[in-house]
Amino acid sequence: LTIRLAAAEKAQQAALDQAKALNADKQPLATRLAAAEKEKQAVLEQVKALNADKQSLTIRLAAAEKTQQAALDQVKALNADKQSLSTRLAAVDKAPHGPANDAAAPKNEPPEMAAIVAAYRLQADKDNAQLRMKEDEIELLRTQLSVQSKTRSGESAAAKLSASGEQQAYAIGASMGSEALNVLTTRRTQGVTVDAGLVLQGIEDAFRGQLRLGEQERNKALFDVSQQVFQNLNKIEQKNISAGKKYQQAFARKKDVVFKEGVYSRVDYLGKGKISGNDLVTVVIKEMLTDGTVINDMEAKDQALTQKLDAYPPVFREPLKRLQNHGSVTLVVPPEKAYGSKGLPPKIPPGATMVYSVRIVDSQPEPAK
Repeated sequence: LTIRLAAAEKAQQAALDQAKALNADKQPLATRLAAAEKEKQAVLEQVKALNADKQSLTIRLAAAEKTQQAALDQVKALNADKQSLSTRLAAVDKAPHGPANDAAAPKNEPPEMAAIVAAYRLQADKDNAQLRMKEDEIELLRTQLSVQSKTRSGESAAAKLSASGEQQAYAIGASMGSEALNVLTTRRTQGVTVDAGLVLQGIEDAFRGQLRLGEQERNKALFDVSQQVFQNLNKIEQKNISAGKKYQQAFARKKDVVFKEGVYSRVDYLGKGKISGNDLVTVVIKEMLTDGTVINDMEAKDQALTQKLDAYPPVFREPLKRLQNHGSVTLVVPPEKAYGSKGLPPKIPPGATMVYSVRIVDSQPEPAK
């Protein structure tokens, strides 16, 4: 029995030692299992993040493709406009015009007819300018599509512009881009066609420090375009002055037109209720070129101007004094009383005669102090 008991105790001790060894092996396995579970969770989160990125990129890609399609549709519409303008210009080219025909025109041609012809030719020039603008817009859109395509193909992550420094940098770039587009628009109105794609290329080259033209070549090119602009503006100014004088003469022959302080005015509606120089007068003004192009329409923008009648500039003050409350008047203002030889690019050309439709919205006595 003693021997059997000793053997049993020995077997029990061996079992305990084996259990202890198994427990010792179990601990690293448990640690490895926990690490594996943690790694698995990290992989799952990474997959989830990648799926989210994929979804975001898919949405952005769809938006970019939609934008590209809209731009292509715009190019198509611009091409249609270009074709329409080309047709109109072809019709104008067939019409009699030019110095030779002007000389051959009857000397006793009615002034109204001369004004109509002048307006017709001015409209032709305007159509021609619009055609050039459409061509430039098409070229600019094609350039933008090209840049967009390159950007999209090399894009790896969305630029969120969340940091203030990023927003400031982007705002500076956007401001510079807007200024560049304003210069292009102004040049078009000055009769200078500029390749928008090459302008963008020049900006990119300047940022990379890899300019294709030397300083002397660049200065010469800028001087040449300045000379061209100067010559074009002189021609445009003389043409506008001539057409404007004919318009003024035709307007002056209309009934009830008054010429005072260098401005033609005609009362369209007298109104009711006298106003004095100290009254607060609220007006809406519609500013136009002689061909009917609207430069600014305060009423359409839900805007109005209020000040004392005597505080209005002489161009408006004297005609307004002809009116009563709620009256309206049409003004024809020669260039020397309007924007002169400089104009107001890009909308108002040099030497432009301006037309104003002014209506008194209301007039109130000055409040007592």
